[in-house]
Parts: sequence; C-alpha cells; structure tokens
Amino acid sequence: MSIQIVVVFDVRPEHFDTAVAAFRDLAARTIEEEGALRFDAFLSQGRDNTVVLVEEWADQDAIDQHMKEDCVREFLDRVEGCFRSEATVHRLEAVGA
Repeated sequence: MSIQIVVVFDVRPEHFDTAVAAFRDLAARTIEEEGALRFDAFLSQGRDNTVVLVEEWADQDAIDQHMKEDCVREFLDRVEGCFRSEATVHRLEAVGA
C-alpha cells in the first residue's frame, strides 16, 4: 500500500512569490523520482499565504531517498526564512484501515 502525506506551509507574505516558485520547481523535479506517485503543490483557497503539498509515495524507501535528493536541499536553501512556522505534516491512514 502506498504512503500518502499532506504538508501545510504558512508562508510569510513578503516571501510568497519566492516560496511558490520554489514549490513549483520542487514538484516538477520530485515527480520524476522513482517511487514518487504524486507530488503536487497547491495554494489554499481558504487561507491566504498557505501552500499545501499532496504527496503519494510507493514506500518508505522512496521517501527516504527523496529526502537525500539535491532538489530537496536546493528547495530548503531557497525557502529559508520564508515560513511563519514549522510545516504541519499529516501522514494519512484510510478510515477503517
């Protein structure tokens, strides 16, 4: 069974354009990785300056490998100081699973 994750980021308004560009690049590169089944970045329509990642991975090994990729390090460098608080990570489990 695949692993689904949702991550919510609260972006500082003055860094919003920088962060959105970084998320766009990260998503484009990540979806090419082996084991990345879905990796989409969304803007929240209900909360200003909020970016939501929706991810699906083949397994934990794919997630672990992703975290070692250059694109992740580059993303983290680009968005340093862009967030108001630590991201909220939701690793999902199906109801009734």
